[in-house]
Amino acid sequence: MAALPKALPRVLAYHKIASFELGGTWMPPRRFVAQIDSLSRSGYRFVDETAFLDSLEGRREAADREILLTFDDGYRNILDAAAVALEARGIPALVFLVSAYAGLANRWELGLPGRRFTHLSWEECAGLARRGFSFGSHTRTHRDLTRIPPREAREEIRRSRAEIEDRLGAAVRSLSYPFGRLDDSLRAEAMDAGYRAAFTLYPRRVPGAGGTFELRREPVYVIDTAGCVRRKLGGGTASAIEEMKGRTINAAAVLTPLVKSALARASNASRRARGGS
Repeated sequence: MAALPKALPRVLAYHKIASFELGGTWMPPRRFVAQIDSLSRSGYRFVDETAFLDSLEGRREAADREILLTFDDGYRNILDAAAVALEARGIPALVFLVSAYAGLANRWELGLPGRRFTHLSWEECAGLARRGFSFGSHTRTHRDLTRIPPREAREEIRRSRAEIEDRLGAAVRSLSYPFGRLDDSLRAEAMDAGYRAAFTLYPRRVPGAGGTFELRREPVYVIDTAGCVRRKLGGGTASAIEEMKGRTINAAAVLTPLVKSALARASNASRRARGGS
């Protein structure tokens, strides 16, 4: 496996840009804008997916303090709350879509109050593409790929890419693993499916050892201030503390499908009990 370049743009990962909800992956719109502006004032420069891939593949040398901005899940609140601010600042972004949920309300998260967010429709994605946004795959249904049969994981990875390309008429070059979860077989699947890069959150091994298909991103959550985001991109003890916080939230998110499955089983058992009484 080829080694990663010594210098790559750092990558930030946001989810919902929205008002209050029960969960950790949302970010109030005003705080999101404040974080972006803080980074710009601190000398960071935002690059697009093409520039990142060119740096990754050796066609471009990344400069210091470059950032690729990404959004997981492709929620409509990107359009409502983030797109105008980013466009006004000339900041590009890469959005990872859950292709089977385009235009639909979220049904794969826990059914907690405030969690029924709607995903971007294909028409809305096309409009954002005309405004400079690019799109990658976050699989078809956002299942933890490490907990399903290999055949189903392959289908999630491959069909999502094909569906997005068919609907938007542009190559899908990047994959984001749901919950950042992967193993060696999934890295191989991403490569074989034709992606040029695949992103996790916190790689499982020595930094860079997973190569092009296990790239690190820094997740940003509701507990993060502008200072937190700057520290995530720095080094030393402050960065390590931010990583510990992020890993804790991500570990809780990984439990979401397990909790949802347990609740569904309990609900079904209750219905059967009532029917038999």
